Amino acid sequence: MSTIDIMVPELPEAPPPTDLRMAPRTAVAPGARLTLIDNGKPRGRQLLEMIAARLDERLDLGAVTVYEKGSASRVIDQDEARSLAESSDLVIAGLGDCGACSACSLGDALRMEGAGVPSTVLISDVFVGHVASFAVTMGLPGYHASVVPHPVSSKDDEQLSAFADAVLDQVLGQLTGADDQEFASVPA
Repeated sequence: MSTIDIMVPELPEAPPPTDLRMAPRTAVAPGARLTLIDNGKPRGRQLLEMIAARLDERLDLGAVTVYEKGSASRVIDQDEARSLAESSDLVIAGLGDCGACSACSLGDALRMEGAGVPSTVLISDVFVGHVASFAVTMGLPGYHASVVPHPVSSKDDEQLSAFADAVLDQVLGQLTGADDQEFASVPA
């Protein structure tokens, strides 16, 4: 008779990290530098750029830079975060529209927070619970996210523009501290 060994990939319960803190939020000075961490998801960059254009109208940004991280399924490393922090005053990471990319986009935003740069993460609505759970695991329970309807990849420019308009105040509040909502959501 054969024996089957069943492997359960569970780690013992460990407390979440406690050294992670959000970067201080302040009023944004004219000329601030915004970095968009684009994970390559379809239509994500277009939506991020539309939000950035609206932020520029409100904040008189000095520069908007898109950082293409190459893979939606990895978190930027500490060296990347330090390098981006040198040229960034604000960061929006995204687009989280699946399980792994939502968690990794959250990880990108948290890395930037740890590097001292106010950040937020842009996700689609079906991953709100997932991101909230990962925020606890990653050591910053209650971390905010701006939420747009799922799926983004099939939306046309007009729909993306409407999403950008609708989420703008939440993104601005999350980057400056003027908004204490954990998850700001845009109606479909």
